[in-house]
Amino acid sequence: MTLGFRPPKDPTSFLDYAERLEGRYGFIEIPGSAVESLAQVSLEARAMGYDLTLHARYQDIYPASPEPTIRETSLRILEEDLIRAARMGAMLVNVHAGNIPWTDYPPSGLSPAHQALREAEQKMREEALERALEGFSRLTKLASSLGVRLALENLPAPQEFPRTPGEMTQFLEVPDLYFCLDLGHARMAGEPTEGFLEALGERLVHVHAHTNDGYFDLHLPPASEEVVPFAGRHCTLLVELPPRGVEEYLELYQNWALAGLVPEAIGGKVR
Repeated sequence: MTLGFRPPKDPTSFLDYAERLEGRYGFIEIPGSAVESLAQVSLEARAMGYDLTLHARYQDIYPASPEPTIRETSLRILEEDLIRAARMGAMLVNVHAGNIPWTDYPPSGLSPAHQALREAEQKMREEALERALEGFSRLTKLASSLGVRLALENLPAPQEFPRTPGEMTQFLEVPDLYFCLDLGHARMAGEPTEGFLEALGERLVHVHAHTNDGYFDLHLPPASEEVVPFAGRHCTLLVELPPRGVEEYLELYQNWALAGLVPEAIGGKVR
């Protein structure tokens, strides 16, 4: 596996992280919401030897919306991100599929309408998945023409999708679509890592490594044992932490080097 980090969104801090993590981390995942402000420093990071990936924009993006105008606009925004990624030399674009617009129903046992409402929700979910498959078929054709891998990420909340290995496998029918396993999202969904590995096989090429309490998406540093399944795998593994300080990334690398999961680094050079 190749390690990467999520950078701060201001150029000065970005370069500070890149300089201090050089020789340990091999790629940087650029947030789609900050592509323009980080354009120059991203080029500098590439000159330092880093590869780049891009996390496509996702806030208010609904590529499976039942409203055609919203769906088309969302797909065009994602296409813009693919083109931006190709121009900056990124090797992969990570993307969300979004959510359905409704999960508001009473708990089981509280109302006799519970089951009927759950069935209506499931139907809405299935229809959204069909629209998502169509949209991602379009996006992967563009990604392939640009020489960029498109990786679909699992999401944590009940109204989001894909959330489970079963839902992820429905996207296997889309040619040239790859997958990102977000470990924190899987934990919140109550889904073990092994299920995603078995379901997606070699098309699981990207990992977001962080952890939480099972309820909230806290993006805490992951434990060594959480990345063990990927240590010998040909994949990119992003340590996805908020910009609390570069020291978290340095400490994680040291811990993983001591555990034999990554090469030991001395003085910024990997031994």
